[in-house]
Parts: sequence; C-alpha cells; structure tokens
Amino acid sequence: MKRCKSVTTAIALLCGTVFVSPLLQARTCSGTGDVLGSYGFTASRAGFFLLGATPPGTTTLGAGPLVPVAVTPGGTTGTTATTTNFSTTSSGALVSGLSTPRVFSAVGRIFFDGIGNIYASQSTTLLTNTKVGTYNVTPDCSITMSLNDPFATGAVGPVGTGTTTTGSVNLEGEILDTLDTGEIDLVSTGTSSAGAVVTMVKTAQFSSCTNASLSGNFGAVGQGMVVSGTTTTGTTTTGQVGLTATGAFSSGVTTTLGTPFNLLGRFVADGSGNFVTDLSGTNSPLKRSLTGTYVVNQDCTGTARLLDTAGTARNISFILVNSAGQACVQTSVRQELQFVFTDPGVIGTGQAQQQ
Repeated sequence: MKRCKSVTTAIALLCGTVFVSPLLQARTCSGTGDVLGSYGFTASRAGFFLLGATPPGTTTLGAGPLVPVAVTPGGTTGTTATTTNFSTTSSGALVSGLSTPRVFSAVGRIFFDGIGNIYASQSTTLLTNTKVGTYNVTPDCSITMSLNDPFATGAVGPVGTGTTTTGSVNLEGEILDTLDTGEIDLVSTGTSSAGAVVTMVKTAQFSSCTNASLSGNFGAVGQGMVVSGTTTTGTTTTGQVGLTATGAFSSGVTTTLGTPFNLLGRFVADGSGNFVTDLSGTNSPLKRSLTGTYVVNQDCTGTARLLDTAGTARNISFILVNSAGQACVQTSVRQELQFVFTDPGVIGTGQAQQQ
C-alpha cells in the first residue's frame, strides 16, 4: 500500500510539474509566421489627457481637479483636425488617426501573410490584395509594424500647428496569445501618437460574413464622453444629467467639456439584422436590455444602432472577432464585437461578448 501511495504521489508530482513548468518558461515566438490570417482592429484616442492636473493622492492646497482637455471630435474642423488627404477606408482612418494628435476611432479588417506583409481592402469586401504595411515578430513575442494609406490621393500636408504627417505610422505591440495569436495590443510610437491604443484580434470567420454570422445573447460594456453641445436621442448634454441609470446607458455629471457615460447592457442578435429583447430581459428589474438593428459586411465589419429602455440611442461601428482564441483548446467559436461609437460628438469604445 505504501509503495502504491508513493507511486501515486510521484505521478501527482510529475503531473503537477508538467502543468506548472510551462508557466515558468518565458514566452517565445519563431517569427512572422506566428502572425498569420485575418485580424479585426479597433483603435481610438479618447482625448482625456490632463493639462496641469493634480495626480491622485496630492494634497497641495488649491490644487486643480482632474479635468479632461477640450478636444475636437472626429469629423469636425479645428486646430487638431487633419488637412491631409487620407482615404475614407478603414485603414485610412486608422493611419489618419494615429498620425495626428486629434480624437479618433476606427474599426476594420487587415490580413497578415505570415512573411512580414500586411494587406487590406479598399471596401468591405474580402479582396485584401493591397499592401498597407509590413511587420516583424521578435523572439520574445513582441511585434513591430509600419502602416500607410495607399488608397489616399494627393500630397501629404500639414496637420494642426507645426505638425506634419509622414504618410505612414509605426507601431509596437505584444502578442498576448502565443498559442493561437488571437490578440495583439499595440501603441503608436510617433510624436503625435500619444494616447492612441490599437487592438487586433482574429476575425470570427475567415470567409465571408453576413447578418447570420451575428446571433445569440450578448453582454455589452463601454464608456465614453458626449462633447458639450451635442444632442443624441434621449440624451442632451446641456445642463445637469442625472446620475441614476434608468437604462443601459448611464451618464455622469455634465461639465463645460461634455458628459461622460458608460454602457452596461445585453441584447439578443436574431441573425437577421435585429437586436431583440428576450423574456428574461423584459422581466429584469435592472432595465439593461438593448434593442436595435445591425448590418454585418462581407469582411466581418458592421454598423449598428443601440436603443435602451430609457430611449437613449447611439450608433456604433464594429468588427466581429473570435473570443475563443483565449482558450488553449478551442471547442467552440464564441463571438465578440469590438466597437466604437460613431455619432458626431460622441467619443468612446466598448465590446460585446457572447453569453
């Protein structure tokens, strides 16, 4: 009995070593071939940079509050708006936003060929046959890439005051899932790039997407700011906004710069372009249900309109990706929407994961 027990203990220790030892090893990558296939990207700069703000914990008498710097929303004119003739493609929006210090958000789809080249399409089709950049993967699973906007016409011009674009941007990032390279988080390294974050995740489907590609129950979370003076359905940013949430969208205190908000809710995608409320959502005392409509493009990008029970409605652009990449063994594909708010004067990002 003792011998059997000893053998059992030895096997347990051996198994424990097998399971624990990979955690003690440094992650390694073999090269550009570790990043291959179709990836969806979301990128944004919220503009909440603090000018002369007091760090948390400071007790200096008369210290100023933490107040966001006023910004120019994307699509408007001003000192932070770009005059460069970037294309209206998703990759053009990405390069444009990273090239300037302005607020921006972008979603889209790109393709890594496994040998160091990045391709994209000029439309929402699957013809990703135009080279938009290059990339390199280091042994420690870091990644560098250079992106440009080959779809733009005209010369590269000045941006803002004393700033000139170069027509391309450089990024550095980390591959978070080395088994499936399911997610890559990056920052831009240019002088005007501070505050911008880019996330790339493998798309849920390599082949063509349709409205039927998006179905099931989803939980959504997001945050952002409505710039002062902007009015959206159900929410006016002039004056005081109540702190009590009566729907999936809840607002904070209005300042001269705008009104911060967060999103916490759930919806059911019916596979036919509609967000519907299920029975449990109807009876829930939390009133977090969302309804609306959506359109999924061929390249797995899409647009949607979210409406909560209090009447607040906001538009988003999204990319449908595969959240199952976080698992070591993929037994099923779980969908995830990474999105940005697209109403004029509304800044923010979020994600919706399948429940």
